[in-house]
Amino acid sequence: MKKTTLAIGIVAVLGIAYVGTAWYTGNIIERDIDNQLALINNKANQLENNLTFSITKSHYEKGIFSTKLHLTVTASENNSFYGEDTAPTTLFDDNVTIHHGPFPIVALAEGTFAPQMAWLEYEMSEQISPQLWKLAGNQPFITGHVGMSYGKYLTVKLKNKAIEVGQNEIPILNGTLSLGKGSYTFSGYTSGTDISSKIEIDKFSFNHFQLFRADPTLVVVNKFVMNHNANLNSDTNTAEGSLSSHIDSIIYGQHNLGTVSLDFDFQGFDKQLFNYQIGMNYPDSDLNDIDKKHNIRFSLNKFNWQTSSGDINANLMFDISDFNSEVLDKEDYEKINALKFKLEAPFDVLARLSAQIKSPDTNDITSQIAEEKQNIQQMSGFLVHKSPFLTLSNGKTDGIYSDVSLTKDGDEVNVNGKKVSKEEFFDNL
Repeated sequence: MKKTTLAIGIVAVLGIAYVGTAWYTGNIIERDIDNQLALINNKANQLENNLTFSITKSHYEKGIFSTKLHLTVTASENNSFYGEDTAPTTLFDDNVTIHHGPFPIVALAEGTFAPQMAWLEYEMSEQISPQLWKLAGNQPFITGHVGMSYGKYLTVKLKNKAIEVGQNEIPILNGTLSLGKGSYTFSGYTSGTDISSKIEIDKFSFNHFQLFRADPTLVVVNKFVMNHNANLNSDTNTAEGSLSSHIDSIIYGQHNLGTVSLDFDFQGFDKQLFNYQIGMNYPDSDLNDIDKKHNIRFSLNKFNWQTSSGDINANLMFDISDFNSEVLDKEDYEKINALKFKLEAPFDVLARLSAQIKSPDTNDITSQIAEEKQNIQQMSGFLVHKSPFLTLSNGKTDGIYSDVSLTKDGDEVNVNGKKVSKEEFFDNL
């Protein structure tokens, strides 16, 4: 009896402690939510020059184990040409529930056993988009959650249902677009470090896709996966990270174009080089600062296009020190620490892909492959003449090949088994 009483007492104490912790966490969330939303809002507006974002909350109801509220996110296009802003567009307008830590039941159900300060569950309601609700089979098109640890590590995971849309839903769409089930995971610290993402889409297709002058046909991309990692260094204003992706198969008309894989990583890239290209702005950084110098390394670890006729492969490693411009000029050549490049593109593979793309709905393309191979061989001869670091054979198979390597300490460059001076090599680039 005493042991039973003791056990009941321990459970009661733990239960009270958990309720107290959950209530305390709810108080922290209530205290900080306005500041956090303001920080997110300000950061978004700093990064984007053309839009003004607004994040507001309403109907805030705090309970012991969860908090319910309504979030609205709008974006207005800045139209300085006319001297006025356009009407805001609503990006999000729905109810959300924030479950208090340290161990929300919904988080445990998702397989997350690390303590979470807050856990937000979301299901797109019918009111947000009746059309998407209907296309998803009268259920939420998007579901997901957001979790934040006590160490301010944020995880966002969204899933979408499979849908199919046509001209009835999108009048300008000349065909039928299908999107399979998808999963999208984004995570990182709120400070902007250790950012990672993973995207998995079962299938997407479009039945009126057109390349070059071929007739419109069906294109299907099966099992697309992408993984991305990045780390932003505020002290040096640089970014480093990696990206890998894989497509199981690409169906174009009646043909399987093959499997595609990509894998690369980078170090020392100026954040502004990315931000400038995508229209983002960091006010605390100057793109025109000529004194900024970075040690940059880029490595294309793998590009592989696997087909029934063979593979196309490419690899690249580039390492340079004290680089301080957007374009590589002649005066920067001596700063290159290492360069390696390898390309393998057999004519048989190139000819098959070209014939498949030009004749997507022709089952037997034997004659087209022979014709395309002849055309590609003629064009490649001109290409190699203009680019001496390319060759038309690897000793076994005809195609477009290249094998180049150089180091900072060496005076010569290895080019397809031969040695040439650096001066000659760079003059021919």
